[in-house]
Amino acid sequence: MEVAGFYFDGKSARRHTVMLELQGNVLNVRGDAIERSDALAEITIPAPLGDTVRLILFADGARCEVPDRAGFDALLQSAGHAPTLVARMEARWSYALASLLVTLALIAAAYVWGLPYAAKAAAERIPENVLAMMDGQFLKTFDGRLLEPTKLSPARQKALVSRLHAMHWPDEAAKPKRILFRSSPLIGPNAFALPGGTVVMLDELVALAQNDEEILAVLAHEMGHVSERHALRQMLQASVVGLAMAWYVGDVSTILAAAPSALLETRYSRDFERRADDLAARTLALNNIPASRLGDMLTKLEEAYADKQQGKQKGQEASWMDYLSTHPATEERIRALREQR
Repeated sequence: MEVAGFYFDGKSARRHTVMLELQGNVLNVRGDAIERSDALAEITIPAPLGDTVRLILFADGARCEVPDRAGFDALLQSAGHAPTLVARMEARWSYALASLLVTLALIAAAYVWGLPYAAKAAAERIPENVLAMMDGQFLKTFDGRLLEPTKLSPARQKALVSRLHAMHWPDEAAKPKRILFRSSPLIGPNAFALPGGTVVMLDELVALAQNDEEILAVLAHEMGHVSERHALRQMLQASVVGLAMAWYVGDVSTILAAAPSALLETRYSRDFERRADDLAARTLALNNIPASRLGDMLTKLEEAYADKQQGKQKGQEASWMDYLSTHPATEERIRALREQR
């Protein structure tokens, strides 16, 4: 069996019309002053690509183009050289579509499960001294900008911190390390945990609380985020290319530079919120404080957020960084906490 093709010697642009014949594992090329025989092991036959001509690449730089794709496939099969699985799949659009769908499914799975797993593994390996530097960088960036000095009296601050440190904790990692008080009319009622374990409590949230138990409930929730490094994991997921890669190559300065903004934009996942709520509820139970205190505080924060949104609609500037923007409160969470009275 023979099939026609066009031969190029690799030295000139001249095209030679030839006939191709396959005998066992030897390809014979003859015609138009061309005659050569090459073992299949010494030549390259690229897989078919769409409707393009088939190519034969010789070791000395010559090549042969075969327009008759079906004839060339038949030539190969006549000598016992069946097309590869990849070639057969590429020849059918249904297989190509299936491959595309599988690829998209793998990408989605990597995003939904792989990325959180990688972020968790990376967060657990970052040393404590680096986390402490991240906390310091955050405060250095936003003190005097978004954050102002607290207006709470030293006695009031000491009373809250003393009561928090006197609490019993179900998890050693959840014990508070450093509580800082700040004020921020722009941010509004808020308390947030930094990756190194520092918790920042704003005066506006203290003023919103009806009693100290509600404040302690919010702080217990924040320590739930601290114990599992939720802020860091969300930050790594949101900035996986820049932050995670910078950490792996050892460029800590890049992480420190990007951390403040990334932390402010962190929005905890529903699972992270549930886990932090669970630790808060267990902590409050150990200290004879109803878990509903956290639910009551979330309700107050939700109402304050709604009022702020209405103020924005009336032309007033609403905070882009309030408690609910990073800790989305849902009726389900509030109901679950209140049921644990």
